[in-house]
Amino acid sequence: MRITKVTRALGATFAIMLATALYGQAAPVQAEALAAESFSIVMLPDTQYASEYWPEVYRAQMQWVDDNQVAANIKYVLHVGDVVDNHDQPFQWTNSKSAMGLPTDDVPYIIGPGNHDLDSTSTRAATIYNSHYPRSTFTGLPSFGGTYPATQNDNAYHTFSAGGVDWLVVAMKYAPSDAEIAWANSVVSAYPNHNAILVTHAYQNGTTKDSNGTKLWTNLVSKHANFRFTFAGHYVNAGVITEKGVNGNTVHQIQADYQDPSNRDPNSFMRVMTFNPATNTLDVKTYSPYLNTYKTDAKNQFVLNVTPVPQAWSTIVDNTTAGRFTASASWGTSTYSAQRYGADYRFADPVSASDPAWYKVNIPATGTYQVAVWYSANAGYNNDTPYIVVTPSGNQVVHVNQQANGGKWVSLGTFTLAAGDDNKVGVSRWTAGTGYIIADAVKVTRIS
Repeated sequence: MRITKVTRALGATFAIMLATALYGQAAPVQAEALAAESFSIVMLPDTQYASEYWPEVYRAQMQWVDDNQVAANIKYVLHVGDVVDNHDQPFQWTNSKSAMGLPTDDVPYIIGPGNHDLDSTSTRAATIYNSHYPRSTFTGLPSFGGTYPATQNDNAYHTFSAGGVDWLVVAMKYAPSDAEIAWANSVVSAYPNHNAILVTHAYQNGTTKDSNGTKLWTNLVSKHANFRFTFAGHYVNAGVITEKGVNGNTVHQIQADYQDPSNRDPNSFMRVMTFNPATNTLDVKTYSPYLNTYKTDAKNQFVLNVTPVPQAWSTIVDNTTAGRFTASASWGTSTYSAQRYGADYRFADPVSASDPAWYKVNIPATGTYQVAVWYSANAGYNNDTPYIVVTPSGNQVVHVNQQANGGKWVSLGTFTLAAGDDNKVGVSRWTAGTGYIIADAVKVTRIS
């Protein structure tokens, strides 16, 4: 096939067809979007001293989350680890569980166990942590995805939908091993259309990555086009590192920890982060429900620009799709070939005039799309059929030999398509090729 750019107008037929009031739409392969509502995520920094000395501030945090679940549209709580200060002190685990409740009770949560939650930082065993926050506690969540190791809750991933897009949260134990990073890579690769979030305990100290963060960035986060955020604690500090991954995607790496063993009040602060799809921004605030006060300095209250991962979207328009296909009376209808898509297809002789058959496609957002076509192949069909793709910079024409590769989707290539419900793909009769020109079905799939 070959591609050319059409610079001449397609004439009155094209204008009339564009103006025609049509109705209905082919069902997309995947629904385009959930309602694009604003929503919030709560990040819990290290709660170790709250569990040890001041459980009332821990309970106040989670009570606020439950009380404001609807008003703030809170979808998830992300705990960055160090749930307790001393893993071998049962009362600290009891205090933490009293505050957290079950993840299936109200707002679901996920935890990236910290070094204080482990039996030993040298062996990285998490036996006691798993006895208090076992895998079985989370499997009842609709958002639960899986864990590593498979029978333990050391590392976990959950998925959910909010703000019109899909989200993937991967929570990893303190100082992840190579095997754990390999597992995380496999999880993120399996969800390319989800906006990925990493929750782990030690990643950065303010605006400087530590050795764990450097390892995770190099071997995990930077490698995937769908990563958008990392969240961490561990260091008594707060900061943001914004970088682009190898695929050009922007990743905001966010760290906060307010722990203080000698003062109750700093331990009462948490992050409330609101994503607004209308502006593609994340509004970050640092709030203490116990004190009913905010930290308003630049390190603790700020707005980040976020470009969500385009959601998987594809739609098929057949020549029989109601209100989606238009052609003049010169186009006949045939059921001759068993390679057809659907009940029948349309055909016409080549002429020295465009007289296109048009496919109307409702493009959800301006972006890059793959356009594929389906036709029946036959030695008597046209060997140089012109397909028209309407782009913002002009109409592109791709010539296809319809004597071969029939009965399957044949890609015309990728194109920038503008948002809107218009004629986007056409089949022209204006060709020097010989044989019937076939118009059957088109498929449009969003790439980015």
